[in-house]
Amino acid sequence: MLIAFCFVAYSAWDLAQRWNKTKVSFDLSWALGSVAPLALGCLIQGRGWIELIERMADRRVPHGPALSLYMDSQLARYTPGMVGLPFVRMAGAARLGLSAVSVGSSIGLEMLSWTATGGVVGFASLLWLPAQSGLTALLGAWAVPIVIAFTSIVVALTCLNRARLPKIVLRVLKVSGVGPLVPFALLLAHAAYWASWALHGYLLTRAFGADSAVALSTSGLFALATVGGFVALAAPAGVGVREAILAVSLAPALGAAPALALAVASRAASLCADVGMWLGLKRWARR
Repeated sequence: MLIAFCFVAYSAWDLAQRWNKTKVSFDLSWALGSVAPLALGCLIQGRGWIELIERMADRRVPHGPALSLYMDSQLARYTPGMVGLPFVRMAGAARLGLSAVSVGSSIGLEMLSWTATGGVVGFASLLWLPAQSGLTALLGAWAVPIVIAFTSIVVALTCLNRARLPKIVLRVLKVSGVGPLVPFALLLAHAAYWASWALHGYLLTRAFGADSAVALSTSGLFALATVGGFVALAAPAGVGVREAILAVSLAPALGAAPALALAVASRAASLCADVGMWLGLKRWARR
């Protein structure tokens, strides 16, 4: 929480130093197009979680209610501390014929895979950012070791046989049988999810007047900003932290005003995608 607060304060100071009367150009068609990858990413991510709980419980669950419950919990992450996400999903476990404890355990494994995969994509993107990027100056030297650390977590989750884990760990996680803790399908789902964020970033950056090269080189920042917002648990859904990361990173290439406007627009786009998918999946689940 302290690190997040200091970073947001630093970002505000950095933007104030760079601020000028830069004209903010905006193309609505590019911006609307940037919502579609996020909506698809929600669906892919939910399907990956279903694959995980089916592997953990060794049984199938009804996909309509499961996806609907998943989107309920996604909206609940806007509560302070994001405590709503696990509480809502665990409260709906009975609708899927599962125990609340097993669903809670699945959330822990899912978040490990989600954060590690996003960390690989996000920090790797720092390696091809322009040298003058604000975030590159702060974290560029740490990019390679952090990518290696996140990659090792991904490898451990998808390659380590659960049968080799201590029994107390298996009891806590409520898993049994053999095979990796995280199915490869979940890893692929998370990789596709972060790719959807990169595509969203590319389209939205183009909407604010950037050329294709700049939009492509900065697209990975949207994954890094989302991971950064998540690990700052005090901020509901990373509000403020995610925007700070995007604004301070994009300001050298776009200007302070367009970068700040883009960060806010990205939040609006992700909220629209979450609510849209929530409404659609609710209707499907009822049918």
